[in-house]
Parts: sequence; structure tokens; C-alpha cells
Amino acid sequence: MKAPLFVILAALLPYALAAPAQSGEMVQTPGGLRPKSNVIQIPEGGAISLTETEIHLLDGSKRIVHVTPRSEARVARATNSTGPPPELSGWISWAQWRRTTSPIQNFVTTWVVPPTPKTNNHQLLYLFNGLVPDSSTAILQPVLQWGVSPAGGGPYWTVADWYVTDTTAYWSQLQSVSVGQSLQGVIQRSAQNADGTFNYVSGFTGSPGVALSNSPEITWAFETLEAYGVTAASDYPTGCTVFTGIGITTSSGAAAVSWSTVNDDADSIHATSGSNGDVSICYPLA
Repeated sequence: MKAPLFVILAALLPYALAAPAQSGEMVQTPGGLRPKSNVIQIPEGGAISLTETEIHLLDGSKRIVHVTPRSEARVARATNSTGPPPELSGWISWAQWRRTTSPIQNFVTTWVVPPTPKTNNHQLLYLFNGLVPDSSTAILQPVLQWGVSPAGGGPYWTVADWYVTDTTAYWSQLQSVSVGQSLQGVIQRSAQNADGTFNYVSGFTGSPGVALSNSPEITWAFETLEAYGVTAASDYPTGCTVFTGIGITTSSGAAAVSWSTVNDDADSIHATSGSNGDVSICYPLA
């Protein structure tokens, strides 16, 4: 490693997902630091719906149970973004690709739950595939975590679905998974609305997903390792996590994906091109 990981993480903190300055306790979501009071569980069978000015959390009967304002910054940036989203707080290594023609219809990724880290220093690890709009103010993602997050957990592997905006983070019920278990994260566009917004569903195959409606188009695809509180190489699993069976389709068919990668260390990640190109995140030797 070129620098201690805790130094790298500290350097990345200013680049959180466009999060506004807020008072109160901040917690580590898979999208950067957010105020603890703005991290909310999605009710069973619930959904998220966006309006021009608000985010509505719905329960299983589609009743509004929580309302959060959408930031003014989101509206301003959504129409004039020309580059990729900024680095997010805690992102260590990732591959990224932006669709260039038709909207993304499906984004599927398979990976295996890694070995348990050799040491427990209260680190928090997130592994996920995710989609981000050009405004870079939200991310929709099925997430594998190790450690304690705002959704719960402990020194073991769990999964949940997250929708993190620049103001608020929403998460589904956390479920335990086992080392060696195969996971498939799926994000699907379920509708394109007359007003130009889109509906999406995100989740792990075999588990309930998170439904998002009236969203701006989400255009950037990511395969990511995010980490907090890492103080030693042994705080990571051993070997590599390989995101495989990657399939991105649009209304025009299978997308010809050419990943670009960003890393804290040049040897920590590599990617292959193509619509089913694998992305490997290899951990430092403990």
C-alpha cells in the first residue's frame, strides 16, 4: 500500500456524496456520512417516491409515512452535469461506466461473500453494484456489508438494499449471509414515465427489493469497495472479490461496457471490458 488506509480514508472524507453540512451525529452509510436522524428504515413492502421538491417514504399500503425535502443543489446540477460523479467518502476501489445511448434497463452482478477478516477493529466494509444519476446526488444499490452500519450488523456479513441521497439514506431490513454464499445484485428499470422520470427496483435475487419511482434517469454504473475504520490490512478479507456475470442491458440490447477504474493503490483492482467483463477487487496482504 502506498499510504496507510486510515490516511487515505481521512483524505476522502471531504468528497462525500454532495452531503450538506449538518449538526448532530454523523453515521457511515454506503454513500458517505449522513446525519443519524436522516437514516431511515424502509417499512416491509414499502417504497420510495420522488416529487419535484420532496422524497416520500411509503409503507406497504402505499401511505406516506415520512417526507424529506430534496436539496436545491440536486435541481441545479441535474441539468448541467458533464463529468462523472465525485469520489464518495470511504470509496476505496471501484470500476465505473456511463451509458452513452439508451437508458439502462438492467444491471446484474454476481459475487461471493468473502472470508471473514482476520481482525476486528470495528471496521465497516461495503461491497456493492450501484447506479448513480448524472447529478451525483443519489445512489441505488444492493449492498453486502461487514461490521456495524446504521442498519445494524456486527462482525459478520449481512445484506440490505440502500437508496442514499445527498440529504437522506434509506435502507431495507438487514439479512445475514454466509461466507462463500453466492449473491446476485439486480437493479432494474421498471418503467419510463411520461414526464421523463423513471421507476427502478433494486435488490438481491431471492430477497425483497427496494422500489423507487419518479426518479431522474440513473446513468452511471459502479462496482465498488467502500470502507471505514480500517487500521490494518488484516481488517480486510483475504484474496479477491470478483464481481462476475456482469450484465448491463438497455432498450437497445446488451451494452458494450468498457470499465474505467479508480483505486487507492494501483494494484488493488483490475477490470476487463465487455458487457460481461469481470471486475476484481483484491485486498492487501495481511
